[in-house]
Amino acid sequence: MNYCGYWSRNMSRKYNSIRSTSSKSRLEIDFDSKKNLLLWIKRFLIIGGIWPLDKTYIRATIWTIYLTLHLIAVYAELLAVFGDLEAMVLSVLESVMQTMVLTKLIVFRHSKILRKLILHIKEDFNDEFYDNDEEKKIYLKYNHLAKLYFKLSMPYIVLGASLYFFRPIITNIIVSDDSNGSFILPFRTKLFFNLSDSKIYYLTYAYQSPMIYLLICHNAWICVLITIVLHICGQLAILRHRIQGIIINTNKDESQIIFQRIVKRHMRAIWMAKKMDDTFHFILLFDLVGTTLLLGLMSYVVITGSNMSDSSFGPVYVVCALATILLLYGYCIVGECLIDESNRVHIAFYQCMWYESSKSFRKGLIICLQQTQEPLRITGGKFFVFSLNGFTDVLKTAMGYLSMLRKMSQ
Repeated sequence: MNYCGYWSRNMSRKYNSIRSTSSKSRLEIDFDSKKNLLLWIKRFLIIGGIWPLDKTYIRATIWTIYLTLHLIAVYAELLAVFGDLEAMVLSVLESVMQTMVLTKLIVFRHSKILRKLILHIKEDFNDEFYDNDEEKKIYLKYNHLAKLYFKLSMPYIVLGASLYFFRPIITNIIVSDDSNGSFILPFRTKLFFNLSDSKIYYLTYAYQSPMIYLLICHNAWICVLITIVLHICGQLAILRHRIQGIIINTNKDESQIIFQRIVKRHMRAIWMAKKMDDTFHFILLFDLVGTTLLLGLMSYVVITGSNMSDSSFGPVYVVCALATILLLYGYCIVGECLIDESNRVHIAFYQCMWYESSKSFRKGLIICLQQTQEPLRITGGKFFVFSLNGFTDVLKTAMGYLSMLRKMSQ
């Protein structure tokens, strides 16, 4: 056997492989990793069987039943403490937060539109949708923004959910008073048995531990929505780039082909944006009301935490309040991006050299201008527009709730 020849051929293959890898530009490597974000979210949600594209309905049903039973106990506790302001604040805070999780669990798991939108995004990952490196760079700008939000929000939400769950233990360590907080549970639920025995207490404490995963899932679902919106923004940015690069040709057939490609891509982006808003505007409205209320309640707990009982450890609520602000800001910043890119497409249509084009081209352009007169938006309940201006309005409303609670407690 010719070992020298075998060795040389093997080394040649390795050299060619290394050479082909190193010859890849940084842009191509980044573009190949554009689908990583959906994979990250999928790997997390598939644990509970709540990734929309997988038929893991049994696991999803188990989690839904668990959360439903837990939420019933939470609302039972709210009714039991009705009339006690301090206890009601803490109970309302938890019931609102967990109701938001349950609604997303049901809607996101069974939404056919969400599955279609994710599949459309995967189709847009194909290289054939991008004419050159410049378009890939434009798309990667928004893809990187979605990844950045995921990388920043997920660890922080994990930290916030974990601190909230271990809040009674943290309080006991700092206060060093086992008589008051030794049998406090992380979530306020109505129990039909006595927690005087430590074994039963620890078993009940462990029973509530899956809520950590469900609270983190809430952020993962928000990351899915933000990914969809930023994907649409990326497609609109590419569309704007193509409109600006239109070269008016005296050949009517060529002009018609170019314009048809632009219109087709534009209609696809409009369909995705409107379908998303039509499907999830009620969920977004519920999130809007819920996060506004949570911010007001958490601010109240932070300010008056030293005077409140039941393990209301102030710094933990500071972390949770900042996490709530981060979730709301995510909605608003991508809503602002969608409005901006829609307006830029409208301006690009105006600025193209339509006056040198054919009559059929100008007719089609008028239709496109009519479609872009109103920018695409994501809304809550079809009336609140998520934008940076809306973000400041929500913060003002939350501070209004805080002021009302302070007056009620005096």
